[in-house]
Amino acid sequence: MSVLTEMSASFQKSVTHYRGASGIRKAAILLLSVVAAMLIGSLLILAVGADPLEAYYYMLLRPLSSITSIGEVAMYFTPLLLVGLGVSVTFHAKLSNLGGEGQMLFGALGMTVVGVPPVGSFLGIWSLPVGILLGILMGALWAAVAGFFRVRFNASEIVVTLMLNYIAEQFISYIVFYPLRSGAEPQSAKIACALPKIYQGSRINWGVVVALILAAVYGVMIRRTRFGYHLRALGGSERAAEYSGVRKKRYYFLAMLISGAFCGLAGAIQISGNTMRLMEGVAGDVGFSGIVVAMLGSMNPVGVVLAALFMALLSAGSVTMQVKTGIPASFTSVLEALIVLFILLGMAVSAAQSKRKKVNTAR
Repeated sequence: MSVLTEMSASFQKSVTHYRGASGIRKAAILLLSVVAAMLIGSLLILAVGADPLEAYYYMLLRPLSSITSIGEVAMYFTPLLLVGLGVSVTFHAKLSNLGGEGQMLFGALGMTVVGVPPVGSFLGIWSLPVGILLGILMGALWAAVAGFFRVRFNASEIVVTLMLNYIAEQFISYIVFYPLRSGAEPQSAKIACALPKIYQGSRINWGVVVALILAAVYGVMIRRTRFGYHLRALGGSERAAEYSGVRKKRYYFLAMLISGAFCGLAGAIQISGNTMRLMEGVAGDVGFSGIVVAMLGSMNPVGVVLAALFMALLSAGSVTMQVKTGIPASFTSVLEALIVLFILLGMAVSAAQSKRKKVNTAR
């Protein structure tokens, strides 16, 4: 646990420096990280006897070739964007919410409880907005647990959110095997009302529009409100923020609460727009991928949208890539891990250079 705490402190210092870096330096770190990850990925593809250009074509370009495949991209894009926005909120406050998966699972549970019979049958079309609101609330409350431990006992939110992920996974597993099980498979019944499709014959639904609107709301909240200013002040310097009257514990707790609400909404939309029923693994690896989205998007609303689109292309195209080239779809997880590694390395190198420059200037 102490190792995780030390890693968290080091990471948060790097993020603080990274936020203060120039736009050119940020763009350079991100671009070089993606390029380096894809170059190493190319070597791995060559090692199994496949063509890297062909693999990347099926992964990044083929998903945009038809309205049906674009719908598959949208299916991944929406939860990735929402979780990425949620994680970005905590990054601004120098916190690290690694519990997106658990919060998303509880958001999915909230949508399911209201959407399946008999509640769903009784509420009818109203089960959709009520279920989404309950999903947001349950995601926020699950994140609030970590927020409470952070402000009350100064416990590492990294450790707490990781542990809460495991608890959420096991709880959802119990739910779909016993209380909400419908039929032979461990899954719930189908919800009564789903998000309407934007284009028939495709999986694109109005969840995409909701996510994009919230990206704009996030940008306004962070850059144009007093709350966002105080949040960024805490991320820059806790001591200076407290001297200026910012109540640190209050903002830490609210940051976790809002982050959990975003992730809970992602879970609710995953049920109401994609799977239509609760089952094990419904959150997939969106929790980790959302962290990559926040880092790759540099916590900027436009950047996070673009990063979510990039990650969605990787996820949607990985299946086609596996069929056409034989490269496992799990290769995308390798790319994600490499991107994170190089971003962290870039942050650390940039911070070290800045520190060395300050020391030389002082002399």
